[in-house]
Amino acid sequence: MRRVLIFAVMFGFPLAAAAQTLPPPAPPAQVPPTPRPAMPAPLPPPPPTPRAVVVPELYGVLVEEAMQAAQAARADAPRVAQEAMAQAREALEHARVVELAEFDHMRWELQDRVFSFSQDASDAGYSSGMSLLGQRQYEQAIARFDRVVVQKGTRADAALYWKAYAQFKLARTEDALATITQLRRDFGQSRYINDAKVLEADVRKRAGQPANPDDTVNEEMKILAIQGIQNSDPERVIPLLEGILSATNSLRVKKQALFVLAQSSQPRARQILMNYAKGAGTPDLQLEAIRYLGSSRERQVTSAELRDIYQSTQDVAVRSAIIRSYASAGGRSPFMGVVSGTLGTAPMVVRPQAGGSATSATSAASAAAPQELWALYEKETNKDLKMQIVSAFGSLQALDQLNQVLRTEKDPEVRRRAVRSLGSLKSDRTGQMLVDIYASEQDVDTRKAVISALGSQNNAEGLVAIARKEASLELKRSIVQKLSEMAPRSKVAADYLMEIIK
Repeated sequence: MRRVLIFAVMFGFPLAAAAQTLPPPAPPAQVPPTPRPAMPAPLPPPPPTPRAVVVPELYGVLVEEAMQAAQAARADAPRVAQEAMAQAREALEHARVVELAEFDHMRWELQDRVFSFSQDASDAGYSSGMSLLGQRQYEQAIARFDRVVVQKGTRADAALYWKAYAQFKLARTEDALATITQLRRDFGQSRYINDAKVLEADVRKRAGQPANPDDTVNEEMKILAIQGIQNSDPERVIPLLEGILSATNSLRVKKQALFVLAQSSQPRARQILMNYAKGAGTPDLQLEAIRYLGSSRERQVTSAELRDIYQSTQDVAVRSAIIRSYASAGGRSPFMGVVSGTLGTAPMVVRPQAGGSATSATSAASAAAPQELWALYEKETNKDLKMQIVSAFGSLQALDQLNQVLRTEKDPEVRRRAVRSLGSLKSDRTGQMLVDIYASEQDVDTRKAVISALGSQNNAEGLVAIARKEASLELKRSIVQKLSEMAPRSKVAADYLMEIIK
């Protein structure tokens, strides 16, 4: 085809004629066109952003107003600063009081958790249930309390009460009433019965109503309100707090009410606190009242009252709280009465009397506390409580009582606790005592406890003294291990190690 066209052009043939001599080309195959997707309609352009127009004439007015405001603020600054400083001082004072109580509360909470490991499984389950209750996880709390009830432990009645409370919070009124009935039937003499009657009345009032989602907010608001009225008129505040303690409220709310009462110097507040410490309410509130009495620096309370509470109950947790009260208060305030005369008959007062001094009063109290604790120790049969009392002797630096424990106690575990308590004191006071105990002691584990106590004192002299007389290779190796740790900073330890090498 191409050659024909070229030939036609070169020789002048008309293209039409050339085209007539060629066969017509085959028509192309008809391929249907591929449909193209429809394009989306273009978005309309955004409207123009309006711009603020400032009228030039207003500049002068704005500047003048700003200058006037600055001058007024400068003139008012001293008053604002003075008010801020006053508020800061008030906040610091409030924080100081709260911090002291909160620190004691945190310490007690930690001690309670450690102490719970030595209790039976039902007590541990009760503590877990109360923790869940405080987090408002009511269904999980009910499950924990059910386990405590099935195990029939010492907290079964408390578990039933708080189970009913959780059901009340979930608006399960029929279940709550059934649980209260079970509490009344199985534990007719329980100290939770009175609170259960109040709870039952509230449950019946709320029967048929759905759960109130605002309960959580209301509880937090109530706690804040209790904190806020702490420094208000006692004539109005104390009856309100007493009503909170006797009404259906969470343990958090009731604890806050007791805390505010513990900060009050009013006789009525002290009376309410002491009533709860003696067991007027539930065991939960009794523990809390005892704790606040033990942490207070100005509370007037007799050691006879504490001793009576201790002897009137078999509740290990309550007795443990009283022991901690002796230990925490005995060293810093006249909590335990007087040394002379009949112990436990004199009130404990922090303020110095005429002709005396706070130091001498504190010294008398510090001496009285171990004697009071020893009177409890001699009658105590529970090993866990005896060990707690021994630890309290250590915190009070009561060497005479610790020595009496080592001379008279038959239980080797309690004796080892006494040895560790001696090791927590300075070596110049107890080092020779530990060496003498080691020489007279035949129990291997108690001897190991003496080695550990001397090591905690960094008492190289005492360790060398017992090492020279020790025939047991196992014990001597333990002593040398302690001395090798001291050698970099103790010439006595290093010299003895060199003797061994030679």
